[in-house]
Amino acid sequence: MTSPVKFPLRTEKAAGTRAAVLAAAHRLFIEQGYAATTAGQIAEAAGVSRATVFNSVGGKAVLLRACYDVATVGDDEPLPLPQRPGLLAVRAAEDTSTAIALYAKVATEVSGRLSGIYEVFRAAATNDGEIRGSWEQVQAERLGGCHGFVRILAEKGTLRRGLDRKEAGDVVWTYADASLYHRLVVERGWSPRRFERWLSRQLVLYLLD
Repeated sequence: MTSPVKFPLRTEKAAGTRAAVLAAAHRLFIEQGYAATTAGQIAEAAGVSRATVFNSVGGKAVLLRACYDVATVGDDEPLPLPQRPGLLAVRAAEDTSTAIALYAKVATEVSGRLSGIYEVFRAAATNDGEIRGSWEQVQAERLGGCHGFVRILAEKGTLRRGLDRKEAGDVVWTYADASLYHRLVVERGWSPRRFERWLSRQLVLYLLD
């Protein structure tokens, strides 16, 4: 008779293997760049076979996108960022100033996890058509989320008089780009907290009266 615990254990093992592969890919992509990193190197770093890399996650392009997704939300669970506690708190905030401060906190936390692999993703998209398509998709998703944030603020109170909401979404999309965090925190040495406060101030100055 088959033990009822075998399938959960198998699932847990598969999840562990996938996590090891993604962690190895994330590190190697950042250290070596996308083009220079091979599936064999990822397999060796993860302690698995090359076939296991493909079976647990996929080819290099899929690995890069998966690394981006995991870094964005902080884990490999199938729960999108808008449904995570941070952005739910933004939606639930009582006023626009609080919502902006909470949004800046989330954006800073996401960028802190994401900026390294984001730079790899951006560079790879310039030379690889498959990666470019994936990059354009994530940028469209980001843009949609930023326009959604502006709509949430508009529902909470009065935005700056004369503010073009489409333009506002584009500006938030620019401020929330992980490359901006990379420039100021990683390259210029700002602390994440300093970046968060600066981002919150810039959004308040632009969006509110």
